[in-house]
Amino acid sequence: MKIFYFLLLIFSISFSQNQVKQSDIIGEWEIKIKVKELLKEKTKKLDMFEKMAVELASGLAEDMLDSADIYIQFKMDNVAVLTFDFLDYQESEEIKWKIVNDEIVIDDSLNKKINLGSENNKWVLKNDIIYLKEKNNQLNKSIFLTKTF
Repeated sequence: MKIFYFLLLIFSISFSQNQVKQSDIIGEWEIKIKVKELLKEKTKKLDMFEKMAVELASGLAEDMLDSADIYIQFKMDNVAVLTFDFLDYQESEEIKWKIVNDEIVIDDSLNKKINLGSENNKWVLKNDIIYLKEKNNQLNKSIFLTKTF
């Protein structure tokens, strides 16, 4: 009987550690994009000149993203505020979010200006980082959110 209780305890602890709670998400998260890594994967089949053009453009895009601050403020009522701040330009938009099957679903469908995740709205919390979940169920390590403190 002691073995049964021990196994039940171990199972319940391991199950509870994997469950994402709303309190894990609430707060401000910075959006990080590793442009070069993202484009490197997407441009494997290009020829030499196309790759050179992409490399040049990715350097420019990376510099621009490094200068921009992009945040999502997750709130209790399943509303989040996405803020984009670049030089003298700042814009904030409200979006919806919820937790479904331990995945964070960010619904930006009501706002045509925002397209987080390129038609994929599922994100996964892993090791205190929120990663975009691709349609093939792989985590995209080039697009992620880190919590600000």
